[in-house]
Amino acid sequence: MSRLNNNIALVSLYGVENMGIRSIDSVLSQNGFNTHLIFFKKWVNNDIRYPREEEVSLLKALLHDLDVSLVGISFTSPFLKIARSLTEEIKRDFDFNVVWGGIHATASPKDCLDYCDIVCRGEGEETMIELANAVKEGRSLEGIKGICYRKENRIVMSDMRKPICDLDKLPFPDYTNKRKYFIEERCEHKDPLRNARELRVLASRGCPFNCSYCYNSIMKKIYKGSNYHRLRSPHSIVSEVKHSLGLLEKIKKIKFDDDTFIFPKEWIDKFCALYTKDVGLPFEILFNVQCLDKENLRKLRDAGLKKVQVGIQTISHLESGRDYNRKLSLEKIRDFALIAKELNLDVVYDIILDNPQSEFKDKIALVEFLITLPKPFDLFLYSLTVFPGTEMCERLLRDGLIGQKDVEGEATKSFHQFRLSFSYPRSKEELYLACVISLTSKSFLPRRLILIVLRSRFLKKHLLLIKWFAIAANQVKLFCIFIKMIINGEMSLWKFQEYGTPKRFLIQ
Repeated sequence: MSRLNNNIALVSLYGVENMGIRSIDSVLSQNGFNTHLIFFKKWVNNDIRYPREEEVSLLKALLHDLDVSLVGISFTSPFLKIARSLTEEIKRDFDFNVVWGGIHATASPKDCLDYCDIVCRGEGEETMIELANAVKEGRSLEGIKGICYRKENRIVMSDMRKPICDLDKLPFPDYTNKRKYFIEERCEHKDPLRNARELRVLASRGCPFNCSYCYNSIMKKIYKGSNYHRLRSPHSIVSEVKHSLGLLEKIKKIKFDDDTFIFPKEWIDKFCALYTKDVGLPFEILFNVQCLDKENLRKLRDAGLKKVQVGIQTISHLESGRDYNRKLSLEKIRDFALIAKELNLDVVYDIILDNPQSEFKDKIALVEFLITLPKPFDLFLYSLTVFPGTEMCERLLRDGLIGQKDVEGEATKSFHQFRLSFSYPRSKEELYLACVISLTSKSFLPRRLILIVLRSRFLKKHLLLIKWFAIAANQVKLFCIFIKMIINGEMSLWKFQEYGTPKRFLIQ
């Protein structure tokens, strides 16, 4: 029989910036529960390491000391095996219920019940309040929407709860050290973001688009018929930023982590006025050029917008539509690039490589297109990764192009190659093209030189030469970015540890 009390532990696996679990923590605290937020290890680029026995022991000792009656574990698909192992360890020593949440639990709830007691599906704030009250009072779970559990050898799948319409009613995340713990080699009583230089904020939930590789293709399916893309008010957002800046004194910039920063003109006007008056820090956004509006970008620039991240992914219309379910307009990408140059905005273009269905000629065309865009710009190169439950995953499995072992959860490719690196094993052709594509973002390299490299038969035969050339060029750019971040006060020991070793270096 599980103990009954007000104490709840929420565990975030490899995600110190996990905004979902931070929101649930705030909601439960607001409703009278003693929530303890545990950040179990941090994410590092292309260098994820399994927990050590000592770290698992530290987690179990902490749970014992906190005397909790319910534990929630939040994770994404790549960390499924770690979640399984930790849950088995916890249930071996404790009798409380373990709840899994996050996008993997939402996508594959029945499979998760082989390891945990309850699955929380979709947005968890309201569900976890009802669940926590039921557990505290020893009541049945029947009637609680948004959960999945076993009852008398059968699986109970309750109805999905509608997504939260009024996002402004949610309390702000708490960045104090109160009831926060961070386990990485040792257990520290602190919020690991207390010394952060960047504050991440969500101005909305959901996305108006439906890219096949994205978790939104899962959420739109389970929330079909509901208003999935919801906006917060400018007042609520600016109030959260001000509140958080009062707790996090070293913040130098704001990153709006919305899947795409698309809002009506009236909203933009109100936001810019409030943000300029009450915050004034530089900020960056993610953007889709299908919604390009020069005047809105100008207003955002005047309010502090410094960087815009734009998804190109591919310049092949076939690949974009068939594989990624995205509309592609090279004209709009060019228009955006020229406007960003005029407004003096930093630009990052997202590109997906390692797609086995992509044709060689399309990758050559990608290089030729990128070198026509105005510099400077950065590149975020991603290696195609298949996540369970997404439209891409279902299609590739259905067509026999991949097996279950290739899907994250069973696979752990993203541990080593989420963002592209030159060291990961790939075909000679793929490596050659990755190297050349990486050169297009180096402002100090003439376009003519890149075209010579692209068309050189000699370099194609002597791959090490182009590989080391690309690595050297990337190192020069990374050094310049490093110096710029130091000057702007954005570099911290934490940030350096995330990216500052050869295995973790980004291609930019």
